[in-house]
Amino acid sequence: MLLKNLKAQNKGNISFLTLAVVVIFTVLFLLIFDLCQIFIAREETKNASDAASLAVAQNLLFFENLDCNKIAEEVVRRNNCILIECKYDYDEVLVTVERKLDFILVGKFVSKYCSVRSTSKAKVVYPWDGQFNYCNTYKFSY
Repeated sequence: MLLKNLKAQNKGNISFLTLAVVVIFTVLFLLIFDLCQIFIAREETKNASDAASLAVAQNLLFFENLDCNKIAEEVVRRNNCILIECKYDYDEVLVTVERKLDFILVGKFVSKYCSVRSTSKAKVVYPWDGQFNYCNTYKFSY
């Protein structure tokens, strides 16, 4: 008899506990999903900036096309990112790439504009540089 009265009193408590556990696990799942988006975007921007800097460096090395910004923009676009900056000179290339994030849970608490940026630098080494010893160099002294 006492056991029946105890069960009757606790009949609705399990449903509230179940609801609380489901809500907590849902929030944790959405938070983990948002964090995974950050790591995925970080990898994609790093790959895009590396690929763009190497493409521009190769272009400078072989003197194929003088429009290096267009080449960098095309490589970055293929990697679903946005080109922020592309600086190049005779010796090195610097490329900065950005990807905007669209959060599910974190976006409710943080500003709408969240992004990940990556920067890559590539050094251009020409075959006629002294370190390869492909060219004869002479020193003249007086």
